[in-house]
Amino acid sequence: MNTLITLAVVWILHQILDWNLELSNFLGFVAGGCNSYLCNRIWNFKSTNKKRTEVIRFLIVFLVSYGVNLAVLEGSAHLLQNASWCTGFTAWISQFMKPTYFANIIANVVYVLVSFTLYKKWVFKN
Repeated sequence: MNTLITLAVVWILHQILDWNLELSNFLGFVAGGCNSYLCNRIWNFKSTNKKRTEVIRFLIVFLVSYGVNLAVLEGSAHLLQNASWCTGFTAWISQFMKPTYFANIIANVVYVLVSFTLYKKWVFKN
């Protein structure tokens, strides 16, 4: 659900309204992040840990994971827009979405893998 919220916000802001990629990505992650803590605590991990410690850990993981996401986003967007070996794929994906939005999808997959692992191993660990 968090990923869908994030992707939907970025789609609306970047793809439809043509906002800046980084700002759209950030606002998407804020929207998804607000939902993420509650869903992970209640449904995914059924945590009974102390909320204060858990919230602090969650914020740390969220920021670290977002930093990884931003690095992957910038790298993917750069490759899709500038690498000669990506020209064919970039032209094809442009029929459906902005190549920079596709870069956002790639970065979001990495974010989910990093954040879920850290949430499971550190934030919501019993």
